[in-house]
Amino acid sequence: MLIKPTIEVAPLMRRWYDKEQHFPKHRLEGFMSDTPDYNRVIAECLAHPQLPSDDLIALVKLVLTAEDEPSRERLQALNQQLNAHSNHRRLALVYGGATKIKGYVFESPKLPEIRGASALLDWVGEQQVHQIWHKAFPKGDLSKPHPYVIYASGGSFLAFAPCSEAQELATQVERTYTEHTLTANSVAVAACFDLLELRYGRLFRDQATDSFYWVEDFIRDCQDANKWAELEQYYYLHEDSGFAAHDKSEAALKWRFFNRKTFGELVTVLATMFHRRRDERASHGEPRYLPHYELMPWDVKCHSSDVRSAVIEARVGDDRRQLSEASARKLAVGRTVKGVDIGDLEKALKPWRVPPDLETWEARWREFLDNHKQSNYARHLDNAAIKPASDLADIAAASSPSRYIGLIYADGNNIGRLMATLTTPQRYYDVSHALSEVAREAVFTALAEHLTPANNIHPFEILAIGGDDLFIIVPGDKAFDIALTIALHFERELTVRLGSLIQHKITKSNQANLVRYHGNDPVAQAIRTCSPAVGLSAGVLIAQENTPFFFLRDLVEKLLTNAKKLAKRNATGHFFGGTIDFMVLKSIGMVSDSIDAFRAEALQDFSDSQRRLTARPYTWAEFAGLLASIRALKQANAPRSQLYRIQRVLLRNRTAGIFDSAMEYLYTRSRLRGISETLIEHVEKAWCWPSPSMPQRVHVPPWSSRLDGTAKERRYETIWPDLLEAYEFVPAEQ
Repeated sequence: MLIKPTIEVAPLMRRWYDKEQHFPKHRLEGFMSDTPDYNRVIAECLAHPQLPSDDLIALVKLVLTAEDEPSRERLQALNQQLNAHSNHRRLALVYGGATKIKGYVFESPKLPEIRGASALLDWVGEQQVHQIWHKAFPKGDLSKPHPYVIYASGGSFLAFAPCSEAQELATQVERTYTEHTLTANSVAVAACFDLLELRYGRLFRDQATDSFYWVEDFIRDCQDANKWAELEQYYYLHEDSGFAAHDKSEAALKWRFFNRKTFGELVTVLATMFHRRRDERASHGEPRYLPHYELMPWDVKCHSSDVRSAVIEARVGDDRRQLSEASARKLAVGRTVKGVDIGDLEKALKPWRVPPDLETWEARWREFLDNHKQSNYARHLDNAAIKPASDLADIAAASSPSRYIGLIYADGNNIGRLMATLTTPQRYYDVSHALSEVAREAVFTALAEHLTPANNIHPFEILAIGGDDLFIIVPGDKAFDIALTIALHFERELTVRLGSLIQHKITKSNQANLVRYHGNDPVAQAIRTCSPAVGLSAGVLIAQENTPFFFLRDLVEKLLTNAKKLAKRNATGHFFGGTIDFMVLKSIGMVSDSIDAFRAEALQDFSDSQRRLTARPYTWAEFAGLLASIRALKQANAPRSQLYRIQRVLLRNRTAGIFDSAMEYLYTRSRLRGISETLIEHVEKAWCWPSPSMPQRVHVPPWSSRLDGTAKERRYETIWPDLLEAYEFVPAEQ
């Protein structure tokens, strides 16, 4: 009898399966109900300090709605029209945010300080930026976002301003970061641009011909070998352009040019200024002074940071702590956002106080549950007061096996390049807000789908959801399912929202050629039918709750880096979906050097190996297939001892090739009559047998041919060690 996993498709996913296998081509413009009127916003900045006339507003609208690829004559005519009707041609963009964020947030290994540092940075980078603009340009309700601020989230911001006020606003932002955080670094820069540049990027006038440098000039310069290297790098070619990397045809060069000449080019200019000011503190504005607190030999060290003098002694809970003021502020904010008494810190920190208008993740979570009362999490709520997790032990207690936590660190792929090609401020606003909203919805939806309250505790911790990246802590046995659901929601919903704005030239066959799993799992099949516009890559680390947090953070960052490398390789095949790398850390001694060194030694994971004892990283379709294979074996009651016996054979003789281990696998499978059909269906057919898209693959289970396409001789990899590493932390039923 063939045993298949009885997967109950989650409500979140079921509606995706019921849809047609394509996405509606919505335009972004107007999908946000509170979108500012950028025609008026830009006109006000141009006319400052006077109010703009209706003619100026109409002129701004004319520029912002101009055609995407105008001829030189049309551009010159538009420029002459601006000269004839307005003396107001220049306005400023202000760009900036926090730098070295991880050094500030993770300075202390203690969760309350990490939580407080993240919350304080978010508060300054979001609410205080808007308040600075409200003070400079009053616009009614102070609790609402200022219309001049295009976005302020994820540790950075972008805003319009009159040229006369821009540099002062940038300086105020840097001062505000230091005023409240004391030790966090920040940078803000400002630059003035012509109105026409808001639509067509930087414009350079040829003094000899008194005309703009335009596409004809670019095509001519590309034929000069001395100029091509610089031009090729700046006017870069997306993987989804449909042109070869070094194609110099007229069509390809036009694509390069007009893909760059957008509003996004101005943001690239500001980003370059930002990085230069970060490295050269006196460039692009007033000299920037870094906070420095000297530690003398006789000083008492801060109990939290261990790098500054302790200047505050206060009771916190049942302890008396000696802290620097920066660490005390982090701790006070971290306890406040969890609704916990901050003890003597309130008095010790005066005149500074914890911001009363902090927007906590717990408040947003409660609001989400109020709007999703039918979710799995909401159905398990009772009248008892549910408290947030006070430390990692509260989260680990909800795991089975207990005492394990899961860290999920995820980031969108190629978001910077996407933002650099957006043509107007309106689109920049819409895409940035869509990224933030979808990331938050994806995390909340996944938590509500897979978690329930445990011992009157919310068993998770959200450290950051900013823009397209996120960092959360969940129970160890839920980490894989939560990561998968986050990625599915993020990629699906973002593709629907962005629609035709960033529609890539992807076909189903592109993903089919790259995905190594070709089993019948419904979740994996649904992912394979998707052509995501933006992918989400993730690192997932499962470890015991008493493992030093700084060590876990470094490992999960490396896992994310590995996942992004696979995503970058897949992009060359015009597949832009996300990827995942994971690790289960049973003890610190497992990884004494780095993940790469550990895998090279334990799993022969290095480039010149004929056989590779891991298939990580995975695409999301492959990862869903891996989880399905594990569930199938669990539901078939596969004896763990026999599964590990096969792995021991895989590891035993590293120089004998693959055939001795393949024979041992086939022998073991023939003896295990109760699960032999499960192994055939969910391991061999799903991972090892040839597929229509890859007929050249050789059937040597549990091995499959590697798909790197660069090896002169056949190489092999197996999912078996990955399957057993994750086995204990995948519930038998989804």
